[in-house]
Amino acid sequence: MLKGQAISPGYALGKSFCLKPFQLDSFASRQIPQEDLETEVSKFKNALQMSKNEINQLVNLPQIKSSLDIGNIFRAHLALIEDPDLHKEVEKRIREDKLNVEFVVSKVIKDYSEFFKRLPDSQFQEKAVDIMDIGRRILKNFQGNHPLRDLPESKDGFIIIAEEISPSDIVGFEGINILGIATSEGTPTSHASILARSLGIPALIQVKNLLNEVSPGSFVIIDGNAGALVCDPLPEVIADYNRAHVDFENKKKYLQETLQRFAITTDGIRIKLFANIGQTQDVDGVLKHEADGIGLYRTELTYLIRKRFPSEKELTDIYWSVVQRINGSEIVIRTIDLGGDKISHLVGNPNEKNPELGWRAVRMSLDRLDIFRTQLRAILKTASRSPHGNVKILFPMISNLGEIRRSKEFLTEVKNELISEGVQVPENLKIGAMIEIPSAAILSERIAREVDFLSIGSNDLVQYTLAVDRTNSKVAHLYQPTNPAVLKLLRDVVLSGEKWNKSVSICGELAGDWRYTVLLLGLGLKELSMNPIFIPKVKRIVQLLSFSEVQKRVLPLLDLDTSEEIESAIKDLNVELKLE
Repeated sequence: MLKGQAISPGYALGKSFCLKPFQLDSFASRQIPQEDLETEVSKFKNALQMSKNEINQLVNLPQIKSSLDIGNIFRAHLALIEDPDLHKEVEKRIREDKLNVEFVVSKVIKDYSEFFKRLPDSQFQEKAVDIMDIGRRILKNFQGNHPLRDLPESKDGFIIIAEEISPSDIVGFEGINILGIATSEGTPTSHASILARSLGIPALIQVKNLLNEVSPGSFVIIDGNAGALVCDPLPEVIADYNRAHVDFENKKKYLQETLQRFAITTDGIRIKLFANIGQTQDVDGVLKHEADGIGLYRTELTYLIRKRFPSEKELTDIYWSVVQRINGSEIVIRTIDLGGDKISHLVGNPNEKNPELGWRAVRMSLDRLDIFRTQLRAILKTASRSPHGNVKILFPMISNLGEIRRSKEFLTEVKNELISEGVQVPENLKIGAMIEIPSAAILSERIAREVDFLSIGSNDLVQYTLAVDRTNSKVAHLYQPTNPAVLKLLRDVVLSGEKWNKSVSICGELAGDWRYTVLLLGLGLKELSMNPIFIPKVKRIVQLLSFSEVQKRVLPLLDLDTSEEIESAIKDLNVELKLE
């Protein structure tokens, strides 16, 4: 049995098809005479047009037109193909380096892809796969090459095994039933992952030794719930998984019905379930999964994908396109949580030895007031256009009261600028502080006096509290969300909010993991913000719980000494309450 990360639930049983990776390095360079350079440029433009035509045809396929999630993935591909910076870079290199268009395109695509791969946040790494997908499509149109043409016929379908898979790969299996997908690479937020979830295809990513252990045509089982892949299973194992598959499909129908109801506990407490987003097309998932609003809008991507700072108008248009689609629901817009290491191409900042603890987020914003002013003006203008008063501002990586006070003072300054220009800025715009550094958690009672709400960033709070880099395999086992120190800080923040009558939410992986829903409610949290795909399951768990009773059961766990003891107690509680 191989282990991986489950990113689309369900079970798949069938024969494997091993998809060969696309190699950019296979294109050799050739010197092009001066008189033929424009011919190479024309070949590039023709391949771009062919690629655009193909994607437009995909967008109009019935299975894609029926889903906003899927359609927007390929509309994002169109935007990448139409990126003027990409066009200029390819044409510049053809003319200056005097090299053939195939080699230049492969090199530019590789450079762009590597840039995004180096960024530590998975929401930006996914762009590397999209760029490779676009590059492959363009290069294929130079050669008339169709990588999937050797796919054998099968009425029963296949389980796709690959190093990495793209959205074009998935929809490219026209007429073939994709039973499941397993890859050795990938991220949960990639467009391929979103596409698999939208199509209901059970899928695993980051499966270790996948390509070595699975042979083409072998029978495999994907367990998209437990994150496991079974190779060459015994007949009794196949029978067990077939029964599990039928049971899962029945439960899925039942969960879908819960979306029509609010997340209210058995003792009548309303729990708000918000969605995290990072780009405009993520709003489709917010609406589809009936989120109560957007609890965290990460605004960083707009900066990362440009070779210049976005203008105030660009930011305002982007923010407003999100706000106007959520029908007056609450939206929390976080100011940029970026450091000089991620946008060195914009700020000319040298690499830092430890960027996670360096010049980033509100620290950078307060040093670069020109950047900060542009974003705050855009957020305030967006808020002024909304008649619902639903836009909130969140300042990230607050470590002391001075940072929150300086941020508020500057926000007031920007507000006054806009008022003098005739902009009707909302008077009661709510301001929040992100609690993701231990010092902020310890000072949360004082910070709560300064703001309208607190938002706990669980991923970073765990990492900073325990001094653990969870991407480092040697210490990843020490990344323990249920460590007693972490839970004490979470409880302290909740109590700080209660004392000053300020709402407290939690975002991050902990919020969306249904196994910890009982823990979070037991700590007193009433607002959870997560990837919207997790909302149906978490909502159903909430509907089965009594808020007052779980507090009685969970708060004594804070006296346990180790994460292992707490994990065991939570697991037992989930079983006892029949939540599993």
